[in-house]
Amino acid sequence: MDIQSVLLGFLMRHSLTGYDLKKAFSLSFAFFSGLSYGSIYPALKKMEKNGLITKQVEIQDGAPNRKVYTITEAGRKAFLSSLKSPLPPVEPKNAFLMRLFFFAHLPPKVRKSVASKHLKSVKELNARLESIRPCVAGRADRFQYLCFEFGLRSLSDMARNISHVIDAMEEGASDSPGNERLEDNHEKAK
Repeated sequence: MDIQSVLLGFLMRHSLTGYDLKKAFSLSFAFFSGLSYGSIYPALKKMEKNGLITKQVEIQDGAPNRKVYTITEAGRKAFLSSLKSPLPPVEPKNAFLMRLFFFAHLPPKVRKSVASKHLKSVKELNARLESIRPCVAGRADRFQYLCFEFGLRSLSDMARNISHVIDAMEEGASDSPGNERLEDNHEKAK
């Protein structure tokens, strides 16, 4: 989904301020979406211009004015249309895998360090998400909670796979295909 569809989705339930949308976005989508946090306000401006949302400015004494965004009927139709549209083919992108592909060019200790640091960050994210599970369970609808659990399982799978890579590197993986070439590449890179 693009940023417009995500924002319209949040507005389907009720009107929200830009701050509330940023907060909802960071709590709900930041860990599994490639969408940029900084693209929220430009998207809101464009959506207002295209008649998908309206903006009402609420004047506040002693505080910045609140901009409250409300979805229009055209916005509801656009959101439902995007939700029903065919999904693009899955093209998984994983920065760790891209680096792993070229690990033969690093010394063994550096390989292990890079992989171990990444494993630690994945486990920390998983722990943070587990810590908010009760909050999510209390607020999320059935499908939002399914999404949350899917994300947790994905992180657990990623941690398991990274652990497997680290174990294979520690064992020397002498029976792994291409192992001889891996060590030869590192020697050439010195």
